[in-house]
Amino acid sequence: MILALGSSLGGDNLWSSMWFSGGRAAAAANHGHSQRSLEDTFYLSNVVPQNPNLNQNVWNDLERYCRSLTKSNKNVYIYTGPLYLPRMEPDGKMYVKYQVIGENNVAVPTHIFKVVILEKHSGEIELQSYVMPNQPVMEKTPLKRFLVPIESIERASGLLFVSNILKKTNKLKAITAGDK
Repeated sequence: MILALGSSLGGDNLWSSMWFSGGRAAAAANHGHSQRSLEDTFYLSNVVPQNPNLNQNVWNDLERYCRSLTKSNKNVYIYTGPLYLPRMEPDGKMYVKYQVIGENNVAVPTHIFKVVILEKHSGEIELQSYVMPNQPVMEKTPLKRFLVPIESIERASGLLFVSNILKKTNKLKAITAGDK
């Protein structure tokens, strides 16, 4: 069963009452080419509870930047998802702690990632990987501050991006914070 936002499991109404907005992995603004594609972005399977300050500011800047990349590249592939990252506690040990909201204990990710794979017209593949904390972030924070090595996202998420790219090409250029 796939539920749309506002359903009984708790959509935008539930989250906004708890100071969260429904952050979409596949942004609605990227799918305006058809009504069906746009509507598909509103399923709960495409949404995580996201801090509204992050969603409306720096995360929105990243999504706009990603859309702009489609104008100068042959293909753009974007992967977005939640992360639940450990943090050091006073006892000196690392713990994964995250908030849950609503009657159904919807997990609120501690961080959100976006992996951007650009296929250049030259055939070169460029990789940009971002991680943002799911909390308020200063407006106009440069996106390069959130660039991380792809291995950190692969390790934290259990997903593999680089090995799949390398199977198809040996022209991979990974962009890190020092490169931008």
